[in-house]
Amino acid sequence: MSEGSAEYWFKPKRHGYGATPTHWKGWLATTGFAVLLPLVSVPWLLSLTDDTRLVGMIVWAVAMLAAVYWFTAFAKRKTDGEWVLRWNGKTYRELMEEKALEDKAKE
Repeated sequence: MSEGSAEYWFKPKRHGYGATPTHWKGWLATTGFAVLLPLVSVPWLLSLTDDTRLVGMIVWAVAMLAAVYWFTAFAKRKTDGEWVLRWNGKTYRELMEEKALEDKAKE
């Protein structure tokens, strides 16, 4: 993929923080991630015995945090825009600037 033809799988959310899938590849990645986590977690957690429970749960927790971190970083790279807090499609910075202009106009 060349720099000029970036393919985005996600777009920034209109309300809140984060992104939402807009391309079939984004939907596939999100669905795959959501299905893969329990498919790996349940057998792992059920296989723990009393002797391995603490270490096994720590390894599981670290692996889950790493997986979520990796997927979030991946989604950010594939998003058409930056992840910032938004309301009605506007960043909070833009809303605060509009509010300041309105207040200044009232004076």
